[in-house]
Amino acid sequence: HTCKNGRCRKLQMMPFAEIAPAMIRGSAPTVASPSRSKQQVWQGSVATTELAIPGRSPTPTSSTALAGTAAASIAAAAAVRSRGGAATRARRAKVAARAELKETKAALKEPEAVPRREGMDLMTLAKEAGVNLEVKPWEFLSSIAQDAARGWFVKRAEDRGIPWSESVQSYEDRQAELDGNYAELCDTSIEYPDYYLQPFHGYESGNLEWRAAHELEAATQSMCLGYYSGPSWQDSQEMYRGAARATIAEMWNSSRGAGPEDTSVQPPRTLLDIGCSGGFSTEEMAKTFPGVSATGLDLSPHYLSVAKLTYPQFHFLHGMAENTGLPSGSFDVVTFNFILHELPLAVSLAAFREAHRLLAPGGIVAVLDIDPRRLLELPPLRRWAFQVTEPWCKDGEYYSLNFKKALEEIGFDSVKTTSNDPVNAVVVARKSK
Repeated sequence: HTCKNGRCRKLQMMPFAEIAPAMIRGSAPTVASPSRSKQQVWQGSVATTELAIPGRSPTPTSSTALAGTAAASIAAAAAVRSRGGAATRARRAKVAARAELKETKAALKEPEAVPRREGMDLMTLAKEAGVNLEVKPWEFLSSIAQDAARGWFVKRAEDRGIPWSESVQSYEDRQAELDGNYAELCDTSIEYPDYYLQPFHGYESGNLEWRAAHELEAATQSMCLGYYSGPSWQDSQEMYRGAARATIAEMWNSSRGAGPEDTSVQPPRTLLDIGCSGGFSTEEMAKTFPGVSATGLDLSPHYLSVAKLTYPQFHFLHGMAENTGLPSGSFDVVTFNFILHELPLAVSLAAFREAHRLLAPGGIVAVLDIDPRRLLELPPLRRWAFQVTEPWCKDGEYYSLNFKKALEEIGFDSVKTTSNDPVNAVVVARKSK
């Protein structure tokens, strides 16, 4: 890096471009030194006494040589301006590549949220924005890269005040209780599908190991880090979770012809939280409708054991999102919190069909999950650390899920997509009466 004045952002960013592939290989990067002629171009030396030409000795300047030097410098400056223009165009393309969404109050806390074009798939937008969304699967990474990805999440959480180690220790100390819950909840007849037997979130056994279960609480608390500048993680949690609750409550009232503040509407009686993990989302969804009978369903008996230990007031079931085995029309509300980005596209569509079957006429479905287009806006290392631990966040799978089209084709109406916060979107829809 030879730019001495600090104005060249492209050169300043080059070390990461060199280092990231090396992180995946598990080796140190090799950075080549620029040639002398390139140094002179960046230093803008028009009045130099030497003309450096690769492979030749420096020559004294004459009037002809000086004219040649000036011409070369002017050409170099034009090339720099051209590169600067290309960079500007790339930045504009990145801004234009952001899809237009209605913003909630939580999302508006992010000052850089801007309108973006509709009608384009994510991979096309990523290409225009110059962002590579394809990363190596977790199992192909070196142990160094794996540790880097996991370590990034843990360090970020602890730096922001989340007591990761203490939380993990508290669950380890109650392992006997967790084992008892596991024996009670685990349906041994379930055959885990191949899509689930993946190393999710940096764990070799994915969601089917105790280490992952012990870290659930701290990992969930850390999800919103980076969403907002200033608020504590506790306030950030309430901001984005509260925004989702407000949107879902508004949809319930709207589906019954009432305004958002109308308290005369009969609240839902039953709620199913599919992909409930450690029960955190089940509690949040239950806050939306005080007094609702809430049930959490998940495919990980380890996670369900934590859920039952932490939230004994709710009912938890071991099962698959796409085939719950529960009675048709038995729920007024079905929610999906941060589960669809962990499923193949075909399974997500099957889960929507199952939700439609489970809902009573006039019931609503709600999805809170990552807006994949927001990945285009993340810093490269943060985006890489996220994607490398999510095997189904890729083209043809979650990135290709069109919520509105999928829900309407299944039979939902009044589909509404809202930007919930700087990273996630909420999708709500109603089952026709």
